[in-house]
Amino acid sequence: MIADEKCAVCKGPIVQKYIPMKSWNVDGTLCSACYSKKLGEYYPGEHVRVNTDKE
Repeated sequence: MIADEKCAVCKGPIVQKYIPMKSWNVDGTLCSACYSKKLGEYYPGEHVRVNTDKE
C-alpha cells in the first residue's frame, strides 16, 4: 500500500496508484477500482486486460 495515500474519488486506500487522464478532471491519484470505473465511463465497450500472467 502507498503510504496513507487516498483515492481522489472514493477516498479509499490506494494499493496500486493510477494517474487519471486530464480530460477526467480528477485532482489526485486513483485506486484501481475507480480507475477502471472512469475508463468505462469515458471509453464504453468491453475492456480486455492484457499481461495478466505478470500479476
